Order: sequence, then C-alpha cells, then structure tokens
Amino acid sequence: MLTKLHVRNYRSIEEATLDFDPLTVLVGPNGTGKSNIVDVLRFIRDSLRLGLENAILNRHGMDALRRWSPEGRPYDVQVGLQFEIQDGAVEYTFTLGGDRREEYRVKQERYTGTQRGRSFGYEIREGRWIRPPYDERLPRAVFEGQVGEPVGPEPQVLLFWPRIFSSAAPEARFLLNMSFYTIYPDLLREPQKAAHPYPLDERGQNLAGVLKNLKNGNRRAFEALLEALTLAVPGVSDISVIQTGGYLVTRLHHGESGPVFPLAQESDGTLRLLGLLTALYQSPPRSLLAIEEPELTIHPGALSVLRDVLLEAGTRSQVIITTHSPDLLYGLPAESLRVVEKVDNVTLVGRVSEKQRRAIAEKLFSPGELMRMEGLQRG
Repeated sequence: MLTKLHVRNYRSIEEATLDFDPLTVLVGPNGTGKSNIVDVLRFIRDSLRLGLENAILNRHGMDALRRWSPEGRPYDVQVGLQFEIQDGAVEYTFTLGGDRREEYRVKQERYTGTQRGRSFGYEIREGRWIRPPYDERLPRAVFEGQVGEPVGPEPQVLLFWPRIFSSAAPEARFLLNMSFYTIYPDLLREPQKAAHPYPLDERGQNLAGVLKNLKNGNRRAFEALLEALTLAVPGVSDISVIQTGGYLVTRLHHGESGPVFPLAQESDGTLRLLGLLTALYQSPPRSLLAIEEPELTIHPGALSVLRDVLLEAGTRSQVIITTHSPDLLYGLPAESLRVVEKVDNVTLVGRVSEKQRRAIAEKLFSPGELMRMEGLQRG
C-alpha cells in the first residue's frame, strides 16, 4: 500500500507531502494543481515502464516539468514515496537536476526498506555509489561495487532501480499496475477493435473487450457492476457485447424484454458512468486507480451510487479522485479528503481543518454542505 508522497518543484508544486488512505479525495477548484499531484504518480510509473527520458518527453520536456526561480534558475525536482509491504516498509526517492534548459540528470537516487527485520536497498549520488545495492534477506551480495565508484555508463540519465530490483517486488508491482482514468464518452460510442481485454485503457478505448472478458470470466464482479449501473440508470437490465467483423459493439438492455441499444444511442452521463464502473470493477483489481473528476456529465442523483462504489472499491485497490463537486462529497469520511488550493501560483495540499473535521464528526454538516457554505479549509 502506498502511504506517503513527498514532492518538490514539480510543475505548480513547490513542496508538498501527501499521505494516502484507501480512498483519497483531492478537493479544490479548477486550476489549483490537483491534476499535477496525480501526475507525479503517473510520472513515476511512466519512468519505470517507459524509461525516464520518455516520461520527461511525454510531459513536453524538463522545462515544462520543473519550477523556475524568479531569476530564471531551474529548481531540482524531488520525488519520494513510502510503502507498506508485508512485514515491512519501503522508501524510494530520486532527484532530477540540470543547469540548462531541457537538460536533466539524476542527481540522487535512494531505495531503502526493511522486511522481517532485515534491510535492503542502495543509494547513488551524482552517478557514484554512496551505498551499493544490498539485501540482507539474501544469502549472497546483490551487486559487486565499491563506495565512491561510478555506477556505470550514462548513470545520470537513467534510474537505477528498474535495472536491478525485479518487477516481482511488491512495490514495483504496485507502481507498474497503477492506472489513471479520464473517460471521454465520445470514445465509447463507436464499435471498438477487439483489443486486449485487460486492463481498461486510460480513456476506455477497449471498454467492450474488458466488459466481455469480465462477463465471461468474473461473473460476480460483472453482476456488481450491472447492479450499480441499474441503480444509477433505472431501466437498464443487462449489458451485452457482440462482434461485428473485427469490431466489438457494447449494448445496453432496457427492461426484461425491452429495447437493446448500442452505446452510440446512450447519453454522455450513462457512457461515462459505465466507463468508470468498468474501471472500478475490472478484474483483477489494479493496485491504484486515479480518476479525474468522476462527476462530469453524471446526474447528481446518480452520484450517490458512484460514491458508494468508490468507497467499496477502496477495499480492493487504492483509489484517488479529483473533484470540485459538493454532491459527490456527501457521505464521504472527512479523513479521506485533501484540500488543494493555489496561493501565489503555488499548489498547497492538506487535510481538512480541525474545526471542519469536528463539525463533520458531530454530524452538524456534511463535507458537501461545508463546501457549499464556506468552502473546505486546509488545516
């Protein structure tokens, strides 16, 4: 489980520390930096999956990634993660610097952990070993190296961790299996190519294949998805996927013997809700699901169903959402909320203030009511 994120000088974030719950809700107006917080996690995943250079290029280069001083000097970007693993804990941090525009190098990388009383990890600074890789859980050394020696060819443009620690490590599996969703209804309307059935693409472009696989392979999860959709969209009785040529067509059944419509004839709200429910019920569950503004295009009356599904999904995966919807916040525990605001063009994040947490705990107001009346306040 991911327990904490610390980040410095990443886009609008000067410095922030964020601790995570099974469901973590980033609340704040548009433009405060909620998406930047989520993108830090996506950046880490992309750095491990695609390589550091590609992760930076996908964000329009190092210039766009880091903050700059008023005098035009680039700041170093620092990211740190903490995990709980079975019988132990892990911490991973790295710092990216560079003196000129679009230049970057890994200035520091540190990976440390303990499990069942034994420690493991390594530390690199400026391309040289501060502590070579070690693992006291194993009977032999992980790596032959000496303190002060260079790490290897081009050590300062690559992260070392993906090269030595197996993707089977629980924290590596966690990071590589994180998924980030922004569902666009228009991408779900047309027939979809028979693509991979898992995981759901980040914009839902393989929705039909995932639903077909879920219906055939995990009936319990499919029935739970259908029940939630039926509660939110009365009249829907089933979901079917048929193949036409090399394409899959998803259809919603209305009533026990009523009409069957392809998704092209359904509303934006129904399509987006179907995409979100599929992300939340896909099997096996993802390690972490991050969803941007799940309330968009969904009727406020259906948000109570989505809220319950988000809470329940937090028992299978860690879930992070961004929102500025008071309707979605009704009934959510104050402990899950993180207030995000921007002050002097800098993103700040923290838990709800003690005063407002007491008001919620004493059932004087719900989070949604406080948001409407005075706005949620950062403690």
